[in-house]
Amino acid sequence: YEAQLVQSIVEKVSRNLDRKIFHVPFHFMGRDHLVKHINSWLQDGTHGAAIAILYGIGGVGKTAIAKTVYNQNFHKFEGRSFLSNVRERSKESNGVVCLQRQLLSDIPNKTADEMHDVNEGIMKIKDALCCRRNLTVLDDVDKCKIIVTTRNKASIVADGECVKCKVEPLENKKSLELFSWHAFGCPVEDFLEDSWRIVRHCHGLQLALCVISSSLSGKSREVWESALHEMEVIPNFQVQKVLATSYDSLDDDYQKNLFLDIACFFNGMDYNYAVRILDGLGIGARFRIDNLIDRCLVEI
Repeated sequence: YEAQLVQSIVEKVSRNLDRKIFHVPFHFMGRDHLVKHINSWLQDGTHGAAIAILYGIGGVGKTAIAKTVYNQNFHKFEGRSFLSNVRERSKESNGVVCLQRQLLSDIPNKTADEMHDVNEGIMKIKDALCCRRNLTVLDDVDKCKIIVTTRNKASIVADGECVKCKVEPLENKKSLELFSWHAFGCPVEDFLEDSWRIVRHCHGLQLALCVISSSLSGKSREVWESALHEMEVIPNFQVQKVLATSYDSLDDDYQKNLFLDIACFFNGMDYNYAVRILDGLGIGARFRIDNLIDRCLVEI
């Protein structure tokens, strides 16, 4: 009992001393079940390496879930690190080494000044994480818990078992709640019909709901009507930019053209029938469609 009490005191002091927490919208709705599931996995008492993969289409809320889990659990680990925007940062000159330095600097009593290439970084990270509990919201290390967010579940290859959690779009009722809190602070009857129209247009994407609701907050009904009309013709730029990233990351023009063919001609069509037609065009349809499914661009 005394050991548990001491541990509880240490955790509370650690939580108060380390204020590196991330902002998550107060009205973060519809994700409690996923957050609880990952919290349970983090606290299962295992000592080996373990990876949880949050995957789903861009803008669906993967990063917000990861930040929420990190905020609730970082104080329970000796080391903790949240590497954000890894995909973009890794493309920069010396980007991977910079990410490795950040990870090492987040580990107590470790410095990352003397590191010049990726291989050296891998060795130092493995050595630093050995025999300590670490929460990383990210890669290839021993004895830690790693949470990865990705749009392509096939891009993460783990040596052992991993937990895979697909982040689905929000259901309509939760979407309306999230939209209303950002737009008004609470649901407003006068705008309920218009709110439903926008919610259905957003298809449960958390990013779209938050961006559009914030842009309409405090605006007149005339502005709402104008925005609704524009939405039917021109997608919101911020949302379009996030969604386009998944399309732009496709391997080649064949893959991009297949996605466009499916979106324009085969949406809602029987899967086997669509495959027969696409195979007739000399495309390895099943293989390529499976790749689109892994990237959360197509569902069957």
